[in-house]
Amino acid sequence: MNIVWLGFGKMGEPMAARVAAAGHALRVFDISEGRRAAARSRSMSVVESLEGALAQADAIVSSLPHDAAALHLLTGEGGALRHAKPGVLLIETSTISVSASVAVANSAAAREMGYLRAPISGSIAAAANGTLTTFVSGPLAVIEHAWPIVSAWASTIRVVGDAEQARVMKLAVNLMVTTLVASLGEAYALCTKGGIAPKAALDAISASAIGSPHLKFKADALERLDFTPTFTVAQMRKDLKLISDGARELSVPVLLGAAVEQIMCATEASGFGDEDYLACAKVIAGLSGRTV
Repeated sequence: MNIVWLGFGKMGEPMAARVAAAGHALRVFDISEGRRAAARSRSMSVVESLEGALAQADAIVSSLPHDAAALHLLTGEGGALRHAKPGVLLIETSTISVSASVAVANSAAAREMGYLRAPISGSIAAAANGTLTTFVSGPLAVIEHAWPIVSAWASTIRVVGDAEQARVMKLAVNLMVTTLVASLGEAYALCTKGGIAPKAALDAISASAIGSPHLKFKADALERLDFTPTFTVAQMRKDLKLISDGARELSVPVLLGAAVEQIMCATEASGFGDEDYLACAKVIAGLSGRTV
């Protein structure tokens, strides 16, 4: 397919590379000159204007940081959906709110476009390896049409509904992910203050019944005191707001999520906003009178 790719960020870059390697003709649009340069360094075609690029596009894939960026680049004045030809496939992979996604859906329907909600779950390394998990929702025909593109970056594709269910699914998973990491920080502080060596504590946690692949990955990073961001504290705070807002609209209590939101708030206020959200372990240790 001829694809216009919107957003060449940390996740968008390896995902786009996988799609290009799968044989699709891909052109990249990003508002950042630095990210456009990164695309050129990968020998990818970069477009400066969406209008001309979309005239030949069969599909649009967007990987954007938040609601405002998605709404601006997709539905805003001069946005992609204003210039796309009728019938184009739209695959939206960002973590955005249900309300923003509904606005995109309405604009796509007005252009008779197939709209697939396809938020992703996984690391930058997983994106590069094509082993992301993607939650998808939309009409069955759209899912089938999009499958060859989505499968370029995802080894696991979960169909969860025909409308906005994929947005809810991604927020639910992120709720569990951030709660797990915060509980790792608390367990680590408890163990080390209780006289257990850090490595022994983290090895035991990883080998326990709770030792999921993600927990082991974060425990290894904590052992190395490596807070290089795979997903920053600031980004997780954005997602936690989406979670709390979405839960409020559905009248679902997220008591643990509210507590973790405050932990991440304290972590950002402590100057760790650009570090991996695992940095919450440093704040939790500080509250217990210790340092990481």
